Amino acid sequence: MLVETKIVGRRTPFERKPFDLPAGPHTLRSLLTHLVAGEVAAYEERQGSVGVLRVLTEQELLSGAAAGKIQLAPQERGGVVTPEEATRTALRAFEDGLYYVFVDDEQVETLDETVALQPDSTLLLLRLTALAGG
Repeated sequence: MLVETKIVGRRTPFERKPFDLPAGPHTLRSLLTHLVAGEVAAYEERQGSVGVLRVLTEQELLSGAAAGKIQLAPQERGGVVTPEEATRTALRAFEDGLYYVFVDDEQVETLDETVALQPDSTLLLLRLTALAGG
């Protein structure tokens, strides 16, 4: 499955990442839970390299330039994040309408809705932004 993220109102391109999901039927709630767990694990891995002098390779520079974003490891440690806490936040944000979810161009509107996924499915997380003064 391919996961795309986009923030409405920003000119930044979609971020696209492949994501392996366990087999079986999924609800939006279980799908988001798996995604958040993966993101928390990646965050913890990045935190492990904080404070370590890291030099980018030529290939990393070229890849970053092609993607329009060259990233270094964080310079300071962030706070502790648990998968449970992050999942609660993500689910609450969905329920509060802060982002929409689309699977293969079909909007998923409730957390307990069953999501039909294929190996080549695309999941789009579309974050909304408030209008100034609105």
